[in-house]
Amino acid sequence: MDDKIVLSIKHNVSTNFSGIKKLFDFHKEASQYYNETIYIDFYHLDWFDANLSALFGSILAKLKKENNLNFSTDLKFLEEHFNVLFRNGFLRSEGTNNDLQESTVSFRSFDLNDKGGFIDYVENELLAHRGMPSLKIEEKDNIMSSLVEVYCNIQEHSKSIEPFYVCGQYFPKQGILAFSMVDLGVGFLPAIENKTKGEIDNSYDAIKWALEKRNTTRQGAPGGLGLFDLNAYFNRTKGNFQIITGDTFWSLDMENTVLKKFSFPNPYAGSILNLFFKR
Repeated sequence: MDDKIVLSIKHNVSTNFSGIKKLFDFHKEASQYYNETIYIDFYHLDWFDANLSALFGSILAKLKKENNLNFSTDLKFLEEHFNVLFRNGFLRSEGTNNDLQESTVSFRSFDLNDKGGFIDYVENELLAHRGMPSLKIEEKDNIMSSLVEVYCNIQEHSKSIEPFYVCGQYFPKQGILAFSMVDLGVGFLPAIENKTKGEIDNSYDAIKWALEKRNTTRQGAPGGLGLFDLNAYFNRTKGNFQIITGDTFWSLDMENTVLKKFSFPNPYAGSILNLFFKR
């Protein structure tokens, strides 16, 4: 009798509420198991935004650490149908998988004391990518300092001791470079609820508070420009910017719509930032 545990990821996994919810639901389902090997069935997967390797990689690492789970899958099938997951370094194979199309920003994880490594990655992999719009020096410096502030905030605000995951994907037809950043801390709300003495008591309002200029939970130090500057940049350039934390999905392109947020039935850990640079 085959007692193999099989979990499936199906249809489209795109960088939107629906795609992220699928990965959150996968985490919820897998987290019921301990000390097992789970076979991941990708046979009914139609599309996977490769930048979401950052989120998926964080999920697999979290399950490995907390539940002692291992994972297996049909790598040959994935190499034939989703070669991008090898080209960006998320998966490994015996063959060479050079990113000759130059469409990926590699999947990486950074320890929280590796600020230099993260800066080097942003400078040489993200900002130098062919999919990035042409940036003025001031814009490039602003983006760099904003991303570094986000990185530095993880340890301080989200109380995370886990690695920080990143990955990007260039979609030439749309002229969009999508870049995902994932931390496994406590999310936005706890520090902001504490800072505002309970005035902010939900994740949506915590995101809105964090996007305000100069708002920071840092004690006695300047801050609060990272998210504000990113939001201002994507507003100005007609790109998009998503923040997922707690049970809330917030997206810049939904701010002028009636439905400003979506809520996840199975929230994940920490925070996810998705940046959409438009050429």
